[in-house]
Amino acid sequence: RANVAVQTIYYYFETREQLIAEAQASTYFKLIVPLHQSLTRAEVAIVERDEDAFLSAISDNLVMAWSLGQLDGGWKIAKLLTDVRSHPKTQQAFCGCLDIQLDRWIAVVESSKAVGWIDPETEVMALITSCWSGSMGQAIFSNSRKLIYSPESIRDFFMRILTEKRTTALGQSRKDNLLLRTLDTEMIPVLNT
Repeated sequence: RANVAVQTIYYYFETREQLIAEAQASTYFKLIVPLHQSLTRAEVAIVERDEDAFLSAISDNLVMAWSLGQLDGGWKIAKLLTDVRSHPKTQQAFCGCLDIQLDRWIAVVESSKAVGWIDPETEVMALITSCWSGSMGQAIFSNSRKLIYSPESIRDFFMRILTEKRTTALGQSRKDNLLLRTLDTEMIPVLNT
């Protein structure tokens, strides 16, 4: 019990729905503090041109996001978001905060593509949408005995998507360099004669 009169509550909140929406938004933002921190780490890594720190931050973010999505059998985040969206004023403020987050994520993915850390053909909106909606939407499969996954397996999946073509290109580049060195070595005696 908070020992607060009903009149006091309604002085700050128009309706019971707004009170619940505001409380759930507050809970949600407290839950995702570690996600914001890993996003900041990714942004700093880009500025400092530290690829290992960048990939570590993205990897940590994926595990945390999917771990949060599993709270209360996958329903906690879904319930929070449903409650937040139940009041227009709270929903509007919440969506404004999400837009800021999305802008940051778009900048991170685009910047990492520009410096060659992730596949340059990665579709930014598809990647961000699938990461966010997948981690939040896992409530659908929360009690499935057929669909078994872990936050780490999801992280591995997304990290492979992000770095696969780049890794293949790097591997091909290394093979090409080895071939050129081999050809140079074989050609040197021929050129000297």
